[in-house]
Amino acid sequence: MSEHICPGRCNSRFRDEWDAYHRAVDVWQAVLEARAKRLADNPHADLGTEPERPAEPTRRPWTGEPLWCGNDAAAVRSALADLDELMALHLAAGDGYGTGSAQERVSSSPEPASPSPKHDDQDELLEWLAVWEQSYRESQGWPAKPYRGVSAPALTSAVAWLTGHLDAILAHPDLAEGFGTGVLGWHSRLEAATKTRVKPRWMPRDLRCHQCHAKTLAQLEGEDRVECRNPSCGEARGGPVVMTLDEYNARVDGAKPAARLARMAAAAERVPTPFPDYGLKSGRA
Repeated sequence: MSEHICPGRCNSRFRDEWDAYHRAVDVWQAVLEARAKRLADNPHADLGTEPERPAEPTRRPWTGEPLWCGNDAAAVRSALADLDELMALHLAAGDGYGTGSAQERVSSSPEPASPSPKHDDQDELLEWLAVWEQSYRESQGWPAKPYRGVSAPALTSAVAWLTGHLDAILAHPDLAEGFGTGVLGWHSRLEAATKTRVKPRWMPRDLRCHQCHAKTLAQLEGEDRVECRNPSCGEARGGPVVMTLDEYNARVDGAKPAARLARMAAAAERVPTPFPDYGLKSGRA
């Protein structure tokens, strides 16, 4: 079994907890240093109990297969395949030729901005992909990559070549993490630029996830499945809950009688609040 921690999103909470732990240790060490300084200045100072070292996180990370876990490797593959289309949408949105940018209108700017910033993005992405392709070719002792130009077809060719070698790249100890996280970063950047990021449609809150019991079931636009959006769902079971719409609807139908009985029981236990007397029954004015 691989002992390499997957660098993908499956371990985001694991990394967050360790980052918080390291920050807490820094604070703890600063407190100890401050206490030591005060005691050096005043050996009889009453500083109370010395704080304990923060406890290390206990969350277990997901390991790679061999370097990326299966789910995140699939996410990288999907993101890489989308780069071509996302860049085309980015370019089609209009580039502002001849309109001038905010930077160009600022007299203190050292040099004017590019008249074609979106095509600059395409050039930057092409250069980034070319660096990774060349790195992988060199690791295999292959000839240098062929020149493909700087146009949209060149981007299509670069994405196709890297997709064809993706499994090997994501298993390469020197290339896997940098390339995979970079692809996800570019995908997120282009989704934001084209406003194509899919937002989840939250399902009715009457049905909880049957694995983590949180009200976090959602359906992504255009998807025919419902999944739990709780990041910690299924940590010990191989991933969050994913259901087809038919499975989800069957669970909703099955939960309706139980939900109805629960509401009836809650209503029966509710004690009516008496109407205020205001002194009328006792004859007081």
